[in-house]
Amino acid sequence: MKTIVEMTLRGAGLALALTSVQACAQPVAQAATVTAAAQAAPAGLTQQAFLKRHAERLLARDTDGDGMVSQAEFLAAGGKQGTARRFATLDKNADGLLDTAEIDAMLTRRFTRMDGNGDNVLSAEERTAVRARKGKPARDATVS
Repeated sequence: MKTIVEMTLRGAGLALALTSVQACAQPVAQAATVTAAAQAAPAGLTQQAFLKRHAERLLARDTDGDGMVSQAEFLAAGGKQGTARRFATLDKNADGLLDTAEIDAMLTRRFTRMDGNGDNVLSAEERTAVRARKGKPARDATVS
């Protein structure tokens, strides 16, 4: 399809071009596709999204950039999860480093425990139930 209007003012170094009607309609069609995909997606947090989010959070402790979290990095991050005992539990091969395989295995176990109905999606209800078991207040349903 041809451009509706195209004007160039070469002397002033300006150019104006309006795109075709078909090109203008594409973002709307793309938005409709994205909306349909979002509606087809399961409500809740998928296992893949859970693993990605939590692995990134844990690997943020990797201050030397080697792709693994040392015990020193883990403990320096602090928090109630940052204990030597917790690190030793996660470090299955006892090499003093949490590698991506150990992190993924731990997160997969955690997700499986949380996913009460086994559908590989954590619903708001399942996340609320986990928080209740830990004695924590419920979060807003939109927060995961």
